[in-house]
Amino acid sequence: MNSNHKRKVIRVLVVDDSLICQELISSAINPEPDMQVVGIASSGKEALALNAKLQPDIITMDIQMPGINGFTTIEEIMSTQPIPILVVTSVPVLEGVDQTFRAITAGALDLVRKPELGSADMNRLVEKLRLLAGIRVVRHRKRKDRPTQSAKSLTSKTGKKIRVVAIAASTGGPKALVEMLAPLPRDFPHPLLLTQHLPDGFFDGFTRWLGSEIAVHAKVAQADEVLEPGCVYVAPAGHHLNLATAKRISLSTAPPIRNHRPSATPMFQSVAQIFGPEALGIILTGMGADGADGLLSMREAGATCLAQNEDSCLIYGMPRSAVEIGAVEVTLDIAGLTQAMRSTS
Repeated sequence: MNSNHKRKVIRVLVVDDSLICQELISSAINPEPDMQVVGIASSGKEALALNAKLQPDIITMDIQMPGINGFTTIEEIMSTQPIPILVVTSVPVLEGVDQTFRAITAGALDLVRKPELGSADMNRLVEKLRLLAGIRVVRHRKRKDRPTQSAKSLTSKTGKKIRVVAIAASTGGPKALVEMLAPLPRDFPHPLLLTQHLPDGFFDGFTRWLGSEIAVHAKVAQADEVLEPGCVYVAPAGHHLNLATAKRISLSTAPPIRNHRPSATPMFQSVAQIFGPEALGIILTGMGADGADGLLSMREAGATCLAQNEDSCLIYGMPRSAVEIGAVEVTLDIAGLTQAMRSTS
């Protein structure tokens, strides 16, 4: 085989204070022909030194370490020598959840659970590393975005009142959600439904963290719960988030859609059926195509349907899929999406 056609090897720096976890992560990476662990750090201080010395393509980062913890290490790396970082952490307990999700806002790209030997988590770790190693952590301008237009004109052009907002997000979603929702006032007049893809075990912690970062309330959705304005209802682990009526939530354990449960598609379809044109649908950064078909249902029902634009997405997968099938009226940056929501008040 011609050496010119060899796939570039992804060079990984593993940061974890547990020898067992170091070995597990390395055992998931090293057998892959296009990946190699080039260094292992047992502390934040060692990680900073090895990052500068080895210049890896991506780092796996534990959060809870003695001395300089993972969050502080990420902040330092992203302010001095930015590099793609994947948080690899245990299912967070209350005291660790803030640091885990703050790491995302500090610049880490995504998070996965620490793998167990022979588990599906090992495959997910490898898949995430492949995906994220190619991400430019210093934002560069991209072309191909559709021209944006006034978000206010979008939501007011029909003259119909918006009564609910439905949002889908995956990789890069936690950071984008905080940026988009933080400017909303505590008395935002509509309920917000959210499907965010996360590893099992992180949904409760994510919801607590999100609620601490924004003015509107955030909670994990419960079956038969009454919708209230100014509240973000987060789809729980293992359940699709639907609506039973215009006032009540319904949860479903129907089979996964595109390997996701929760999936955004049934949420959007439910909103389309019940609210029709009186809804706003938004699809944010993420890999794959989840939510695209559901958002198309919303648009066909007359709802206002928006997507995060390519230039502001970490992964322009879900928005691109929705755009390509005609589910999206226009793509906007985060500020534009916030403006669209505020204009519905």
